Amino acid sequence: MKIDTFFRHFREAVKSLARNNWMTFAAVSAVSVTLLIFGLFLVFAFNLSFMASELDKQVSIRVSLSPQITADQIDNIRSQIEQDSKVKSVEFISKEEGLQMMKQQWGDDKEFLEGLEKDNPLPDTLQIQPSNPQETEALAKDLQQSYPNYIEHVDHGEGVSDRLLNLSAWVRNMVLVFGLGLAVLAAFLISNTIKLTIFARRREIEIMRLVGASNWFIRWPFFIEGGVIGVLGAIVPVTVVLLGYNAVVGILDADKAYSFFKLLGFWDIAFKVTGLTTLLGILIGIWGSLISIRRFLRT
Repeated sequence: MKIDTFFRHFREAVKSLARNNWMTFAAVSAVSVTLLIFGLFLVFAFNLSFMASELDKQVSIRVSLSPQITADQIDNIRSQIEQDSKVKSVEFISKEEGLQMMKQQWGDDKEFLEGLEKDNPLPDTLQIQPSNPQETEALAKDLQQSYPNYIEHVDHGEGVSDRLLNLSAWVRNMVLVFGLGLAVLAAFLISNTIKLTIFARRREIEIMRLVGASNWFIRWPFFIEGGVIGVLGAIVPVTVVLLGYNAVVGILDADKAYSFFKLLGFWDIAFKVTGLTTLLGILIGIWGSLISIRRFLRT
């Protein structure tokens, strides 16, 4: 299609939307209500996925090293473990650091830990983050078998890790199922509303056919109208969802590292929600126009 032809179709689409202002308002309203629900779901889904990822990060392997191991041997073992494709990261925690961490965790109730600096019973440890949390148990067994003379104990949480992984998988599956269902519902509601706008202009389509306009010449303005309706319908729900989300995050301080109840930061989610909601509105608007106008173009 030529550029000037496209702009002609665009002007015709805008004029048509202005002429049929009540039908346009009805279509945009239906799109807005549906996309508002979809936008709220996206916020919920992205944060559930974020929380599932945070759960995955809690799955790690704690390797207690032998008291007889030397600093050079620790560096050598750490280097070898880091080269394993199943390992994402390795952090060495000395027994002195481990004792300080325990004191911080116990806070005011740390008196019973006082005096252990001279005779620290804690072992040096390696904190290992697996690349794939599902392979945690297999990686733990490999470590135990590969370094029997340097490792006293390998702890990967066992039952706790399994429950965390199962919860993470359940959350992701739930988000996928509800997302697909809501997308189908949104497509159905919006396309039916657009059908009404096109049905109200069936005589205009018949006249265009009688004067010899091709099917694609007739379709393009309606495609553009559907896309414009999708964009207009996305403005209000995106604004409402993001302003509401920003207020909630601000009240809860939920994007701060120290927050107990962590959520994605505003800008981490703003572009995703805006892009996906607008794109869905455009696609469903065009799809609704395509389905709706097809019945009037049958020969």
